[in-house]
Amino acid sequence: MADTQIILTTTGGATWTVPSDWGTTNTIETIGGGGSGGSNSRSAGGGGAYSKITNLSLTAGASISYTVGAGGSGVAASPYGNDGSDTFFNGGSLGAASVGAKAGLKGGPGTNPGGAGGASGSGVGTTKTSGGAGGG
Repeated sequence: MADTQIILTTTGGATWTVPSDWGTTNTIETIGGGGSGGSNSRSAGGGGAYSKITNLSLTAGASISYTVGAGGSGVAASPYGNDGSDTFFNGGSLGAASVGAKAGLKGGPGTNPGGAGGASGSGVGTTKTSGGAGGG
């Protein structure tokens, strides 16, 4: 039997219905949104973190809440950009989710250093990796 992949990419919060053939062998992966660089900055935003969980027990037909984090957007009238937002699955927040990844932070203005990558320690899952820092 071939594996089925379901990819949820539309940013923001939504719900997903667990399919009838959901089994105990599964993998759910999340990536936080990356931070932006500032419009007057040469420093880049940090990358979103990565988190994964395997063999998550869910009930077929259940409605699962999730949020796909957005990348930070630059602000034209300011040297500052925006942080990305967190991505999480099966919960109303990152801390309450079964799996989730922290967003990257915005780059600093002017010649300040790049934004920090999303921290793996703030993620939820069995495998967690921090996002890369933005260049300065």
